[in-house]
Amino acid sequence: MKQFYLSLGLALLLTVTVRAGEVVLSPFCRVSVLTCDPGREPYAIFGHSAIRVRNSLSDLDVVFNYGTFDFDDPHFYDKFLRGRLTYFLGITSFKDFLPEYKDDHQRVREQVLNMQPEEIQRLWDRLQENLKEENRYYKYDFFYDNCSTRIREDIKWIYGDRLRTDDWKAGENRSFRQEITSYFIYNSWTGFGIDLCLGLSADKRPSPDERMFLPWNLYDALAFSSIDHGQSVVSATVVYDFSNAGSVPTALERHTPLVVCWILLATGLLIVALEAKYRRKWVFFDGLLFTLTGLVGVALFCLWCFTDHSVTKWNQNLLWASPLNLIAVWAGARLKRAYFFVYSIVLAGLLLWFLVAAYYFDMAVLPLVLLLLVRSIITLLQWPATFQHGRPVKYDR
Repeated sequence: MKQFYLSLGLALLLTVTVRAGEVVLSPFCRVSVLTCDPGREPYAIFGHSAIRVRNSLSDLDVVFNYGTFDFDDPHFYDKFLRGRLTYFLGITSFKDFLPEYKDDHQRVREQVLNMQPEEIQRLWDRLQENLKEENRYYKYDFFYDNCSTRIREDIKWIYGDRLRTDDWKAGENRSFRQEITSYFIYNSWTGFGIDLCLGLSADKRPSPDERMFLPWNLYDALAFSSIDHGQSVVSATVVYDFSNAGSVPTALERHTPLVVCWILLATGLLIVALEAKYRRKWVFFDGLLFTLTGLVGVALFCLWCFTDHSVTKWNQNLLWASPLNLIAVWAGARLKRAYFFVYSIVLAGLLLWFLVAAYYFDMAVLPLVLLLLVRSIITLLQWPATFQHGRPVKYDR
């Protein structure tokens, strides 16, 4: 028994030593990549990745988290909207990291990496260097620089040319937009808003490396990766399953924006029927519809021209959510007719675009475009109108 405690004490002593001010890890340490399930909070719908360094014979069990941000920053929302939100590398204990996902009923999967002690030491030193005040901060980029891409670069830096991801072929023909669409079910309104804000750059097909911007894509890539076409990168996988039936979104929750937009289209068609019956145009409805879509267009235009976001430029949704709607809806009759003539042609072209390339748009946009086209044609034709004794009867417009 004494020999056992002596051996245990020696192992603990050798777990972490200090040499010339540097931490030297023992051969008992192991490195894992943690992949967390998507959550319902807007910042969590795509999941999360982190690095765990652990020694089972000591108290060393820490998580390096590239996805840390200061939510208490008084300019948080301003920086977020302008694409200037700063993320940073943080460190916490594993026992403090895990409860957050337990409380939110999210699974956490741990992939233990096949790394030699010297490779683990190099990774540790790299992470310690990145933790320094002058190195830990970076400007978040949704597709190209986030918690997953930073871990991808760390792993590639450790393995170098020996890392092989050739066997990972999933999703190779999908665009950035198509990659993220399946995650919108966890918070459908946030997903709808994100999709509206993304421009044509989101429809680029990412390279295999770029595809790892999503935590679950990084997880899959590691699962299929090898070292020199031989040993697997992942030696073991552990699942911390905190999910329950309530954590799975219902069918309505998954498609709420689509349902609401179809209801809005049905309401618009009902109004058309009432206009035909009572021979009166519902000016308020058109005013509200074109004003709201115009305001959406202003927001999209600002995201394109006045922010640092690279993925919100050349936004095709500006073709239907046009800022000019704000002016046209209150313009004089001649200007209004000219505008809605052109606008109707654009909307009709969008419907044709849907037939051949629907993946450029969120599907909830389709009923909105249909509704806008119907109301534009009605405005253009100044309908409903009837004739009595050869003279047109004018109605409220």
